[in-house]
Amino acid sequence: MNDNIRITALVMVITAAAVIAAVMAIPAASTALPAAAPPASIEDSTTVPQAVMHTAITTDTESEKPFVAPPAPDEGSLEVRVFRLLNSKAATPVLDVIMPLVTDFRRNRIVLFVVWAMLVLFGGNRGRWAALMLIPLVAATDQLSASVIKPLVGRSRPCEVLGSVHMWYGPEGWITTPAEVIRSYKSSFSFPSSHATNITGAMLFLGLTFRKVLWPMLFTAVLVSWSRVYIGVHWTSDVIVGMALGALLGWLAWIAFKRIYSSLDRTGSGGGSDDQDGTDGLLDDPGRSGPE
Repeated sequence: MNDNIRITALVMVITAAAVIAAVMAIPAASTALPAAAPPASIEDSTTVPQAVMHTAITTDTESEKPFVAPPAPDEGSLEVRVFRLLNSKAATPVLDVIMPLVTDFRRNRIVLFVVWAMLVLFGGNRGRWAALMLIPLVAATDQLSASVIKPLVGRSRPCEVLGSVHMWYGPEGWITTPAEVIRSYKSSFSFPSSHATNITGAMLFLGLTFRKVLWPMLFTAVLVSWSRVYIGVHWTSDVIVGMALGALLGWLAWIAFKRIYSSLDRTGSGGGSDDQDGTDGLLDDPGRSGPE
């Protein structure tokens, strides 16, 4: 089985998983987000009576409108059971250290910029063209997931509708949300995960272009995607569909890149041999890996 058949099979499997995940997401997809309420400290939840705490936390100080929690999904549903498994039941001290670092896109942006700069400086012609292709790819994955699909679906995050969520809450660190949903933690929609879409698109594209690092790239995409469930801000179906969307766009970007680069290589307009640029042994040209 050649590389193109394997890649096509991989994309088909991910797409099938995305369809299943999308079906799982349908019952909760139309749940509207509540208005955000002022944050409350963790200490307050243990020292203030429940009735007083509920009134203080669930009242919007600007509009004086009480917080109304969205309808809670069935705890016995597959979506909730899988979320509980990958969120609170999977929690360990080691993962509590790793996942906030993995999911922090501010740090990830720095890492991705370093990788991008290395492609430009040390990747030869193929690396420079790959770096150029990454720009519209990441723009497409981010805008399609965050600006188009999320507002259309309008799905609430698990920390907005479920209680007892193991959640990473910024400066306060790890918290376990109250068993009863009494406040809002996030003001944005859930479906699909933009983190999963962005990282999967970029990592799959780079992995297909630089075949020797394909599996580490895919592992990174899976780890970042799981981190979104682990920190309590996404449903499992959010990240599965996000990964599928990112994989589709990354694969299409690779197909376009392969055609463009092969055309430039044939005409001598910027393709050329990577060996002349110091990348011998690093890059496997998918366009020359055998008959398609």
